[in-house]
Amino acid sequence: MLRPEKKKMKPSSPPRIDGVVSSHHHDQSLTRRWEDLEVDCLANVFAKVGMESLLLALPFVCKSWYAASLNPLCWKFLSFPDFEPYPLFTGMHEIDFETRKFGPFYDKFIRKYRIRRTRFSITGFVKLVASRSNGKATYLKLPGFCTEEALRYVSEACPELRMLYLCDDLVIFKHTQIISELIGKWKHLEHLTLGGNCGEILKQYRGNGDYLSKNFEALTSFKYNSNGTLHRILLQIAIHCKHFRSLHIFETLVGEVEAWAIVTMLPDLTHLTLAQSRIERDTLFTLLRGCRKLCSFNLWYCEGFEECDEELLKLASHISEFWYKGGPNDFTRLNELKGIILTMCLKNQLWRKGKILLAEYYQ
Repeated sequence: MLRPEKKKMKPSSPPRIDGVVSSHHHDQSLTRRWEDLEVDCLANVFAKVGMESLLLALPFVCKSWYAASLNPLCWKFLSFPDFEPYPLFTGMHEIDFETRKFGPFYDKFIRKYRIRRTRFSITGFVKLVASRSNGKATYLKLPGFCTEEALRYVSEACPELRMLYLCDDLVIFKHTQIISELIGKWKHLEHLTLGGNCGEILKQYRGNGDYLSKNFEALTSFKYNSNGTLHRILLQIAIHCKHFRSLHIFETLVGEVEAWAIVTMLPDLTHLTLAQSRIERDTLFTLLRGCRKLCSFNLWYCEGFEECDEELLKLASHISEFWYKGGPNDFTRLNELKGIILTMCLKNQLWRKGKILLAEYYQ
């Protein structure tokens, strides 16, 4: 509940000493409170505090702070906390149960605003926050396990985006396969990060059931075509995003097709990351020869080639920041997990179909 606005008291006239106003008392009378600042001034300060404070703390201080927290200036930088629906995997008799946990921030948000847990959705939350930017958002980090509806909404609600982070995998999620359709909405896009949350899925997978929970199944695609998805995204960037300079991809397969797309379609690229992915040696040669404007290139924990030798390092000599640190790589296990998840989707469908047939048989 919001606190009532405090009444402003008119300062009394400062005392005079031998015809001179007391400077000490004069300074005190000019002292202003935070809540008395103009809304735009407060909004400029609040823009730096982060989403959790904007939603869970500042609006409950006083009416003026609540009003300032609604100013679009506060919502130009949209970084959604991690969304961790639990469980992702479950037993046969639980696959139709609704998810009950969403991660620390969202659970706190539900309690603070007294929302019924069964009525909360990440789609509604993304819409609520994105609408507050009034089209002025320039930075957007979407939560993992997003939805197609939420992604389509932000493509319309945030036309001024410069930087976009979408950590959901390009293979197993339905909504990631429509990114290429939406890129044209972001004419000013300069930076794109894709993938990276399969590691969290792997943690939940170990020993937690042989079926997908209902919510996770609803997000999952039946197609296994990461290469086609990535190539289509790169093509649309080349067509629509003339200021694009920074591309970061995690946990995916980068083949010759994608490498040539990067080289030919993004000639002005200055920052490139292909971390925790698979890339063959010949493909790496293609990128190093073709991307002549790169300032940084990150190949951490990639597989498909041995440690960089003299020949590769010579080709990369024009890149001021070149990272190629080797180490344990989960790409193979993560790739296997993607296949398992898609198989689980089919198991869910078969289980439900069998349940319907049994019900019809016993009627």
